Order: sequence, then C-alpha cells, then structure tokens
Amino acid sequence: MSASISSNDPALKLLLAFIPEAEQALSIDSVADRLSQLSLNGYRVEGTNAVAQLLAATYNEALAGTTDADQAEVSQWMTMSARNGPPERQAFAQTINDHLADKTYLVSNYLTLADLLAFGNIYAFMESLSAQKRFNWSGFSRWFDLIQHTVPAGALAKAGLKLIEIDLNAPAPAKKQVAAGKADKPASGAEPKAAKQDKKKEAKQPAAAKEEAKIIPSMIDLRVGHILDVQKHPDADSLYVEQIDAGEAEPRTVVSGLVRFIPIEQMQNRDVVLVCNLKPAAMRGVKSFAMVLCATSPDGNTVEFVEPPKGSKPGDRVYFEGYEDNTPEE
Repeated sequence: MSASISSNDPALKLLLAFIPEAEQALSIDSVADRLSQLSLNGYRVEGTNAVAQLLAATYNEALAGTTDADQAEVSQWMTMSARNGPPERQAFAQTINDHLADKTYLVSNYLTLADLLAFGNIYAFMESLSAQKRFNWSGFSRWFDLIQHTVPAGALAKAGLKLIEIDLNAPAPAKKQVAAGKADKPASGAEPKAAKQDKKKEAKQPAAAKEEAKIIPSMIDLRVGHILDVQKHPDADSLYVEQIDAGEAEPRTVVSGLVRFIPIEQMQNRDVVLVCNLKPAAMRGVKSFAMVLCATSPDGNTVEFVEPPKGSKPGDRVYFEGYEDNTPEE
C-alpha cells in the first residue's frame, strides 16, 4: 500500500505533529514525497482520511476508535469534515454544534481522529466567523477551543496554525445612532412614541429564562485510587486494563491509553487520581468505569500521573480550593 497527500494539508500536518513516532518517520516538510514512498501489499491509498487511518493503525490505534462502532463513527465524521465548500463548512459546523449539546468529543468520551481532522479542516472557517456567530454556535465553539488547547502548541505551529481567541460571552449590541435634528419630537402633552413602545414590550415580556447552570470545578468527582492490578488489554496494544481501589465495595475496572507513555512496572501498586463520574465506556470490548488523571507536557511527548498527596487513602476526595463543600454531579 502506498499513500500520497498534499503537503499543504493542515489536518494531516496536525495529525503528524500530534503523533511523535509518525512525525519522526515522515518529515512534515516533505510529507507528500515521503508518503508516496510508502508501500504495503501493492495497494495505493490517497487522501487525508485514508492516510490518517493508516498512520493511526501504525502508531496510535486508539485515535481510530477502540470499538467497531466507534471506528465506524470516526470514519463517518472524517468523511463529513472533508467537504470543502463554504455551504458544506457551515452545515458541518452546525452539525457539530447540535451533536455536542450533551457531549465533549465527536466520538465516545476521548479524543479521536474525528476531532483532529475535523479541527484541521474547519480551522479556516472558525477563523472567519464573527463573535456573534461563535456565540450562537456555543457547542461548536467550546469543542473547537477544547481541541486547540488539547493539541500541544508545538503541533499547532508545525501544522501552520495558531490559537484562535474564543470568547463565548454574548457580544455587546451595536449602538444605533440618530442623526442630529431627525429624532421624533412628541406633540405637546403627548407621550413620546418610544416610551409607548417600551411599555408595550414590558407588558409582553415573558418570564425570565432559567439561568444556565454555572460550570464549576466541583462538578467533577475526583477521588484517590490505588492500582491493585494492571494488565495489557488483550485486543489493543496501546491500552492498559487496571483494577483500582476507589474506596468502594469492589474495585473499578479502568482502561487507560498509557502503554506508550508509562511502563507497566510504574503502573503497579501506586496511588492515582480518578475521574469517577464519567459514563462507563467500552474500550475494545472492556468496559471502563473511570479515568486516570494525567498531565501532558506542552510538546505532547511526556505524560505523567497527577499524584495525590502522601498519606491519601482510596476514596479520599480531591477538590479545588474554595470548592471543597460542593457536591459533584452524578
């Protein structure tokens, strides 16, 4: 199989810069030449999506989705994001906005090829949007902002992209100016027209809309966990399967994509911080009931555990200062 793609493709450049192994194997500066030299089984692969899936299968299979259903959905989003015309871009942004009303990522609850390629393909469109349009598409804008801060800054730069400032506050309405001497003058003893209109508006004013729930750190259920056992996932080379004591009657099964970052010996018998109020997700046939909290270096090459304080016990709550009395969401 051989693969070829335009060296000016920002989505593919972003993916290459996001996967260090792929970046080392394929020079971004001459990506078209280097990819055209790849061959496997005599088949030819062209286009961003095909090359992206080839790279994910070779270097970071979790990006392609960890279940058959996820892989199918990733492919569907990648196909939609490849449509280039302005009407298609607008429709795609609207689709993302509607889809993310109650989700964080496009597929499952973790970053996939769908997010990376959609971000690269929709970047120029987001850059062109007005502040009002970004506010109107709040789900799309929140997702875009999450991805641009998830991708290491170095990867953005190598893809020829930069952070776009996203402000989700409602833009201030434009002030209407009235030409001097043209304002309406009320007749003697008559109530000004504007005042009458204001009174009508007040009479028809509906009850105040319910205030949107405030997003605060204590919504996240962070707890200390202790890894009792860890094994390689039987069907995924990039995943560990851990049994973690979270201070409950039974340990939680947790699947983590940490194989290429943390040796299995360093996973054994250690304290970690868990995100416990996530919806359970099947990862290549193994259901995961929490997420291990880690930190990533700016270049994306180093991932480390967020360590709980010494002396912590499984089940101890981890909180942000000032929010210790709040209750996490279910």
